[in-house]
Amino acid sequence: MPLPAQLDYGGTDGGFRAIDGFSQKDIYCVGGLGDVWRYDGEHWYACNVPTNMVLHTVCCAGDGYVYIGMQMGSIMRGREDSWEIIHKGDLSLPFRDMVWYQGKVWCTSDYGLWVIEGGKLREVDEFGPEVYARSGSLAVGDGLMLLAGLHGATIYDGKKWSTIL
Repeated sequence: MPLPAQLDYGGTDGGFRAIDGFSQKDIYCVGGLGDVWRYDGEHWYACNVPTNMVLHTVCCAGDGYVYIGMQMGSIMRGREDSWEIIHKGDLSLPFRDMVWYQGKVWCTSDYGLWVIEGGKLREVDEFGPEVYARSGSLAVGDGLMLLAGLHGATIYDGKKWSTIL
């Protein structure tokens, strides 16, 4: 991959914040100002995306799309060189994490939890304050989703949340 160009103030608009993949031959890295790169198992390619927003998170989802969390909670969906912005955000903080779990993309930040279903983002409000207080980072494994943040951690088994910390 080429090094990003230097900006007037000495920094760059490049650098990656997140990585995810469908397989070892289909990996996406995002960051910088609209910096999306795809690895096909042999070469890295810059993806042509319709934004120069700051990119924060990426999720290669089970529905075959790549979801990218951008500044202010905006979300872009696509793959390779075909992308669309599906949600224009108005949050002061971006999403910190995005994962695929039980047929949905789950998004979290310090402000709570959201899901993307059918290309639409909605805030998850049915779980109560003990879940939201733990918002921050997400991980999925062994059929469970872990939500962890400043105020502890909880596990979701698809039916109920169990506080572990």
